[in-house]
Amino acid sequence: MTPMADEAARQRFARELDRNFSVIASAGSGKTRAITDRIVEMAKNRQRALEWLPQLVVVTYTNRAADEMQQRTRQRILEAGLPLETVEAFGRAFFGTIHAFCMKLLTTHGHHLGLPARLETITDDDDLWNEFVQQQTKIGRSLGTENQRLLLRLMQARQLMDLAHTQDHDFTAPQSLGRCPECDFSKVEAALESPQAKNIPKAKAQLRDWLHRWRETDEFAPWPPCATTAREFTARWREAFWPLRDWASACASCVAADVQRDYRQFRLARGAITYSDQVALTAELLRMPKLAQRIREKNYRVVLDEAQDTDPQQFLVLIEVARPVEARNEWLRDRQSPPRSGHFSMVGDFQQSIYQDPAD
Repeated sequence: MTPMADEAARQRFARELDRNFSVIASAGSGKTRAITDRIVEMAKNRQRALEWLPQLVVVTYTNRAADEMQQRTRQRILEAGLPLETVEAFGRAFFGTIHAFCMKLLTTHGHHLGLPARLETITDDDDLWNEFVQQQTKIGRSLGTENQRLLLRLMQARQLMDLAHTQDHDFTAPQSLGRCPECDFSKVEAALESPQAKNIPKAKAQLRDWLHRWRETDEFAPWPPCATTAREFTARWREAFWPLRDWASACASCVAADVQRDYRQFRLARGAITYSDQVALTAELLRMPKLAQRIREKNYRVVLDEAQDTDPQQFLVLIEVARPVEARNEWLRDRQSPPRSGHFSMVGDFQQSIYQDPAD
């Protein structure tokens, strides 16, 4: 049989158990088999198996995939004729989704966040969200009175709340927000009008109407439409509005962060938790220094399958549990104290990502 061209790399991943790996390979190339080979190699050394296998965390995208990988690996261990105690140690390893792993940590440590003992995972929260919205009388409390007033002249309160609800990621409030900027529209007004771009006069008139409403009244003044698609004019339009849009975007992120935090507390008070909550709350646990140390003392050894479908918050959880016990801050921020050698490996194919354009 002709050996595969990457056989040496496959053997390294399976046998160099004191190293961390990131394996990028195409579909059908045997990435899942490589994970199984690595786990079986752990199991072959009796002393290492009894210490490492119970702390093994194998994370993949679906429960079905996790079950298949667990069964396949168990079968390989049984076929190798390894001792019963090794098989029992393997039985305590974790195979599952990132959300199941987060619930495992929350079940043990969630009381540090004041979480109720019983939580129900929900996938359809429309009724709960509507109940929450009806109880909200004021949003944007962290903006300050003036910034809040001006933002709500540009965007409706329900629009801001829906932004917080419909996005899959957690918003982060900017560290500082300046005053609402003044925009310079002189280049827009100076743009030449031509027969080829007939709507430029209309766009300028719309801009003047909006400026009057924005500067001279306290009326609701949403973004004005640009009546022309002329390339040079729209470039000037975007450039002129950019400082205000950038400011409004930062303010909207601030409001969305407040709303997400308040809505999470609203859900938890009713014993309800979403999949995104599971990850976000586990990340909060790992930001508590003493608790993070206690979790890392478990010596988890993480193997991540389908890494391309893991978002930054999920990566944070898996990387943080694998770092040295005494690690401080977040590794994704300061790159200090990376995961311990042999404690974090991942495989994936970023051309198969479900979250971004495969050509990216």
